[in-house]
Amino acid sequence: MIPSSSFANFILSGKKKVIVIGAGFSGLAAANKLNQRNFDVTVLESQNRIGGRVFSHEMNGDLVVELGAEWVGNSHNRILELCNELKLELSDNQMDTHLLYKGVYSPARQWDFSKNWKLKMESLLENYRHLNDKDKLTLDKMDWWRYLVNNGCKDRDLDLRELMDSTDFGESIRKVSANAALSEYVENAGDTQNQMDKKIIGGNTMLAQRLSEKLGKEKYC
Repeated sequence: MIPSSSFANFILSGKKKVIVIGAGFSGLAAANKLNQRNFDVTVLESQNRIGGRVFSHEMNGDLVVELGAEWVGNSHNRILELCNELKLELSDNQMDTHLLYKGVYSPARQWDFSKNWKLKMESLLENYRHLNDKDKLTLDKMDWWRYLVNNGCKDRDLDLRELMDSTDFGESIRKVSANAALSEYVENAGDTQNQMDKKIIGGNTMLAQRLSEKLGKEKYC
């Protein structure tokens, strides 16, 4: 047994061979960091492509459709750092949101949630800022839709939350954890448009490709 504070030094003194499971963004970034420190790295990937949850599909011409993770948020600091390091350009993806609800069209900035729900949402976000890790783990076991219902979101407000957040998160709010949703809103406090801030020009998979090129194809299996 050794103290946890000494564990990294213990590993570094041994044979520097590491296997990274998965060629998603996290796996590729970790493999590159280890490679920079002269570890012998092998990345194992079960699919016939790299990128993990990020999957950019090229259509005709210059059109790229994101079939996986769609955007890079202004609060995604590590992704932004990697894009800058790898010379990847990002395009502004923010937009004003128009609304078509039950056959009635409302232009951008001319519709909103009810006053009561806006006040409630502000209090929920403020409360989240003071939660401890144990509280957040509890929230992580509840989906965002159920959390909203339990906190009084209903009727039109609930419909709008489901329309907006399911689009924003890239999957149904009945599958996104309450902790993930709340943390996203807290990180993007003050955003007056939406949280789909940026996209990588050429497709978000470009980040995986650049990391792969930097690591070297011989490192894959």
